[in-house]
Amino acid sequence: MEPEKTIEINSSVLSEQSELLNTIFRMYIEDINPFIVRFEVSKGEFPIEVQNEIRAIYGHLVRATMSTSSEQVHRNIEKMKAHSKRALLDCFKYTSIICSDNYDDFMNRYENIDLTYLENGKFLTDIVKRCQEARRDLQKAKIAETSNISEDDLFALYQDAYRQFEELNDKLQQAEEAAAFLQHKASKKDKVSNISLWVGIGGFVVGIIGVFINFI
Repeated sequence: MEPEKTIEINSSVLSEQSELLNTIFRMYIEDINPFIVRFEVSKGEFPIEVQNEIRAIYGHLVRATMSTSSEQVHRNIEKMKAHSKRALLDCFKYTSIICSDNYDDFMNRYENIDLTYLENGKFLTDIVKRCQEARRDLQKAKIAETSNISEDDLFALYQDAYRQFEELNDKLQQAEEAAAFLQHKASKKDKVSNISLWVGIGGFVVGIIGVFINFI
């Protein structure tokens, strides 16, 4: 039986690509990883597409250390960069979906509240318009993904939709306290109205009873 062949690993070959590697690692720690945490907190799972891209990134990193020439090292590091960018694109896509769901949740929670009281009547029309435009651009990006569009152009489309959804999400978060106050105020008003109604009904019943007794 032949002995197992030892795989040669030499991480020192990465030193020539340190600048590009720093860019890739910074993209992961500053952009990709915060999204993963956000997605896991929101959805309770790890986004499979991003997981696959991270697996590919690590695979090319290992292949770079096994390369026998500078050209092979550089080619694998460039592939790491491409997969990192694709992972970030998926982050834009899924963050947009999260923000879109947040919008629906906000509107459902406050569907019986007159949100025109916020921002002198501008809030409701503003967020509805923002959501429509963001969803339109997200749909445009999804359609473009099935075409022959370049990776850079597709990245730009998803990034634009993502930015719009983040701005919408910020507006909703800023309005949350005021909307909750309106909901509490409306709930309190409903309770007072219900009490007044039952008091009125009680008074009416007592009056009827009094008339009946006098009649007897």
